Amino acid sequence: MLKVVFTRKNLMAIALACLYSFLMVFVGFCIDGSYAFMSAKNPINQLALGIGLQPVTPTVAGYVALGLLALFIAVFVAAVIYERRVAIVSGKNPNSPKMIMWYAITFLGCMVLSLGIGTVIQSPLNGENLKVLYTFIWNCFALSLLLYAVLFVGIGAIVMLVVNFLLVDKPFKFFTKDEEPVFDDDDVTHDISGSFDIDNDTNVNGFGGGSGSGNGGGNGGGGFGDEENSVVAKSAQLDDRERVFPELSSIDESHEGYDVEPIQSDEVSLSELAQGFRNYLAKNLKLYFDIDTIRFFISGFGASHFEILEGLSGTGKSSLPRYFCEYVGGKVLFMPVQATWRDKSSILGFFNEFSQTYSETEFLTRLYESNFGSDEINVYVLDEMNISRVEYYFADLLSVLEYPVPDWKLKIMNVPHTFVPPIKLEGGYVQIPENSYFVGTANRDDSTFTITDKVYDRAITINFETHNEPFTVSEEVKPIKLSGSYLKGLYDNAKASGKGLTQEDRIKLRKVLDFVYGKFELTIGNRILNQIEQIVPVFAAAGGTKEDAIDFMLCKKLFAKLEGRFEDYVKSALGETLEVLAETYGAGVLKRSESVIRKIEKSL
Repeated sequence: MLKVVFTRKNLMAIALACLYSFLMVFVGFCIDGSYAFMSAKNPINQLALGIGLQPVTPTVAGYVALGLLALFIAVFVAAVIYERRVAIVSGKNPNSPKMIMWYAITFLGCMVLSLGIGTVIQSPLNGENLKVLYTFIWNCFALSLLLYAVLFVGIGAIVMLVVNFLLVDKPFKFFTKDEEPVFDDDDVTHDISGSFDIDNDTNVNGFGGGSGSGNGGGNGGGGFGDEENSVVAKSAQLDDRERVFPELSSIDESHEGYDVEPIQSDEVSLSELAQGFRNYLAKNLKLYFDIDTIRFFISGFGASHFEILEGLSGTGKSSLPRYFCEYVGGKVLFMPVQATWRDKSSILGFFNEFSQTYSETEFLTRLYESNFGSDEINVYVLDEMNISRVEYYFADLLSVLEYPVPDWKLKIMNVPHTFVPPIKLEGGYVQIPENSYFVGTANRDDSTFTITDKVYDRAITINFETHNEPFTVSEEVKPIKLSGSYLKGLYDNAKASGKGLTQEDRIKLRKVLDFVYGKFELTIGNRILNQIEQIVPVFAAAGGTKEDAIDFMLCKKLFAKLEGRFEDYVKSALGETLEVLAETYGAGVLKRSESVIRKIEKSL
């Protein structure tokens, strides 16, 4: 059931409408021509005569009609505000033609129920009575509108002066997202800690959860704990989402509940995209990459929405995603990973039991806003991701990215039945849009943790081991506009183009895999086989070769796992592996895999 909660601004508008309705009835008593209720010299009547309003004497039915009009003015304002809130909560545009039509219908309905009934009850129902009725109602409406404006400005100015004088040294706030909620000690006590997702130790798809302790600043659990040990919160206003989720509610308000229009995209092919991006980096930023690195970076997103860029410091790992978004007109968010990150609250935030608000991270707000229909490419960069254990704080994302796209949802909180969450936080989950891509940069040194195979297997990993030589780009290179849907279309078209693995390619691949398994009891699972099927046609469409793509995947997903094996048979088995590669694909074809094998041989 849809639960609509009025904001304080909504309630203020309804209260002001009710005050106007009351004023209009009061004015009616003051300007009654019979002066049965008020003296003829009362100030409001004198004002009416002064501005030329014709005095009339209404009947009892006239007062009933005036009361109905006053009532339905307040009803109309409340109804329109309610309809707008329904539209916003439902994720619709409150200013769309359809909603405007509903407002018009509401207005006509209120007018019919007020003036229509007020007219019908006149007795006798003749022209003279109707003239008196409408003159009286118009006088009350016009005069009360004038008085209302004068009182509003006058009283408002006095209140503004007094309030600002008392708060002269404090920052201005008007129900903004920065306003701290204030709770009354007499509020009803609610234990709401169990309503929020606090189980950070849950093992998902083999990943550890980590402890819920932290410093409360977004890097640790910040107050999570078992339900029976949770702090009892004193708040009767938990259903006010503007208090619990100030940032997300602010995003709802800025978008007014409706989605952003799709963006137009330039028409480019994957090969043109790769070459153009490489030239853009060299020409405008003096950053030089070999073309295969660019191809693997772009085509990697066609096989997985998660990439790991690892290697030497200063080789451009962080620059690549940053300037890719600059080149295609996308958005990028850098999240420097902290050593204190232990669970998902470090990136998704947590419920603060002290302030009774959800501590929203920049990652959560950016991910939430991307759900408003924007077709821009969104890249989230975990800078130095292995300074903490990736499988702790990133476990939820690693898991959900394995699911079908509609199920890419992250649990933020368990929604109490009385709580209306922000619009795009449906059921307490935030959706990861398909145009979202995640990149982790990693260094290998004593200050970092080893990235486990569970993480590597879910990502496309690119190594940055050398500094590339500069080259010259003569032509001018400008950024392009590339939408998320257009990029996905490029990936889908590449996969359907027939440039993927053939049956012969699969037989060759299986021969190598069976040999390695027989010698080292090491193999790859269906996840990696599927990644190979996905990346090969995309890499080929980007201008590369099928063999290079297979080599790239085998190098990172299979042969890299032989490092650290020191059994007696390993050295001879590595030599035999090189022979199998040369026999199957040709000597020097899988040069990356051969290089890794020879490097391992030298270490033995």
